[in-house]
Amino acid sequence: MKKQTYLFLIGGIFSLIIAMGIGRFAYTPILPLMQKDLSLSNTTAGYIASSNYAGYLLGAILAGAIPFKKYRNNLLRVSLIISILTTALMGLTYSHLLWNVLRFLSGFASAFVLVLASGIVLDKLADIRKTSWSGLFYGGVGLGIFLSSLMIPSLNHLFRWEGTWIGLAVVSGILAIFVWIWLDETPNVVKKKNKQDMIVKVPPTKWLIWLIIAYGLEGLGYIVTGTFIVSIAEKTSSFQKGATLVG
Repeated sequence: MKKQTYLFLIGGIFSLIIAMGIGRFAYTPILPLMQKDLSLSNTTAGYIASSNYAGYLLGAILAGAIPFKKYRNNLLRVSLIISILTTALMGLTYSHLLWNVLRFLSGFASAFVLVLASGIVLDKLADIRKTSWSGLFYGGVGLGIFLSSLMIPSLNHLFRWEGTWIGLAVVSGILAIFVWIWLDETPNVVKKKNKQDMIVKVPPTKWLIWLIIAYGLEGLGYIVTGTFIVSIAEKTSSFQKGATLVG
């Protein structure tokens, strides 16, 4: 049972590596490579990034507002497929319009994966009284950013920026196999609870607007830097040979 729980958690971590670390954030270290080969302006790059954020916002709102609990396992898998495909297709087109569409869909899918995988994993951890492991699960985002940043220089050296997108999609596809096997929300996870256990205290909603404002300010503070940090480092002599590691 303990081994199964570990594998379940790893499956959740892999889902975040695919959709968040690669699907959403790999654009940051790949951007200067695209700008160098295609003379892509900062304005165009910013619009493409904004498309991803718009997709993420819409996906997060829908994933939180619509009751998907009965179908979240299947929806998670569909979202992972969309994330992988949009990552691969970024390296198969040179159209700015298609890049905007692909990044929008990628952002939409990454939001769904984050919300759905969080629900599945956190429900399981609560069921086995291991909620303290949630930090390990969300560490999948940072781990994905870290691993993709390490892979990108080698992939770019071998296959240029186009092959880098495709290579990351292949890695995501391999990880998705383990997500399919390990992150399986079976009926055994859900146990019958007595009436006393079913009583849930609903927290007051007056704090929600302040939480949204705080989260929005956090995004405003880090997202511009987070998107262009590697591009900025690329133009700094101290980091020219290792700019992707800054991301």
